[in-house]
Amino acid sequence: MNTKSIILGIALLIIGLIIGYFAAGPGQVTTITQTVTQTLTQVTTAPAKEVEVKVGVLLPLSGGSAFDGQEDLRGIQLAALHINQSKYPNIRFKIKLVIADTQTRQDVGVTELRRLDKEGVVAIIGAYNSAVTYPTAGEAEKIGLPYVVPEAVADRITAQGWKYVFRTCANASKYAYDTLWALADIAKAKGVEVKTVAYIYENSDFGVFTTEGLKKFLNLFFPGAKAVYEESYPAEAVTSMDDMVAKLKAANPDVVFHVAYLKDAVLFVQTMKKLDWYPKAYIGAGAGGQTRVEFIDQLSKDANYVFTQTEWQPDFLTSKRLAKWAWIDEDFKKLYGRSMVGSSGLNYVGTYVLAVAIQKALDSGANPDDLQAFRKAVRDALEGIKIPAGELPLMPWGVDFTSAPNHQNPEAAVSMAQILDGKFRVVWPLEFAPVEPIFPVPGWGARS
Repeated sequence: MNTKSIILGIALLIIGLIIGYFAAGPGQVTTITQTVTQTLTQVTTAPAKEVEVKVGVLLPLSGGSAFDGQEDLRGIQLAALHINQSKYPNIRFKIKLVIADTQTRQDVGVTELRRLDKEGVVAIIGAYNSAVTYPTAGEAEKIGLPYVVPEAVADRITAQGWKYVFRTCANASKYAYDTLWALADIAKAKGVEVKTVAYIYENSDFGVFTTEGLKKFLNLFFPGAKAVYEESYPAEAVTSMDDMVAKLKAANPDVVFHVAYLKDAVLFVQTMKKLDWYPKAYIGAGAGGQTRVEFIDQLSKDANYVFTQTEWQPDFLTSKRLAKWAWIDEDFKKLYGRSMVGSSGLNYVGTYVLAVAIQKALDSGANPDDLQAFRKAVRDALEGIKIPAGELPLMPWGVDFTSAPNHQNPEAAVSMAQILDGKFRVVWPLEFAPVEPIFPVPGWGARS
């Protein structure tokens, strides 16, 4: 409403009161005042304007992690669709995604983040690869641009004291801790001893930090257990694992922990079969390549019995606490012909948490047109986020940044699945496990 309209409205009200007083007498003034005021309100009250907020999406949509980035994007886009369809009454604005491709490269990631900043996004969500997330999050901190990390796990991302960076998922240390916790519970239930282990990992931040966590916590869960073999490799460059697996076969550890992306995880299992060797358990730590549906597609029945950490599986929806979120996975299946996986689930949740914070910023009176002030308001709102388990879509855990000085969600956890009959089945924790794990795993010759 402009100033001229306000002045004109006031003038009309005064004139109406004067005319009404002399024409109708003092006794009718109250009625006339109400009528004129009501008319003025109807004339000058504008309809509520729909608020649209731009959010930057920073993901590897090409390069070595393209498959993973595309899966992440599916989760983000579905969350945005549900927000724009008003599926969540607590979120009342429309979200516009501005998508950028990191090409799985640090330098490109930083360049694209700067471009998103210039395009006026209020926050960033991304960027899958820990090695890309770390420098881009650091750049966002310098700019004063809120950055939500729904999946990258390297501990150092939330160990810098950054004010604008928030991680909704677990960090690498928690992934490692939960891997060993799950294995300890399973081994105890099955009466199987674990005395020796091996660490195989891709050599970026993802593999290095996850493996460091495994080493740190191994003897907490398995006193006296020792590592008999360790090797790292470049995930994008590796073309043969024959020598590595031959050495593993000679060392013959009870358990192999493998932190991998999709291509190298598939190659490793193919090589184990080629050399006719399999440990008591082969575990995909860090919920990497072994948790992708393409891992099963490419290996077929040879993927059976693989253990893998997983952030989310449809089995969760069989629990009373999470059954109410089944509609989300149903919508995903309508779009993509299959259920969500851990990465799409994590990115859906990260988008939801960011949207809740944006709505809180709007409710505080912050104006999206004042971009820097609004970004600060979103940051402040993120710091006050507390969503209990059961109220957070899809996940069996919640988000609480109110007691997280480094903005690392302390409630995030990681489950364990095993591939059985060509499907990921949750086997830990027991509350969400509809099937029992098979451990030790049968060797290649003992399989049907």
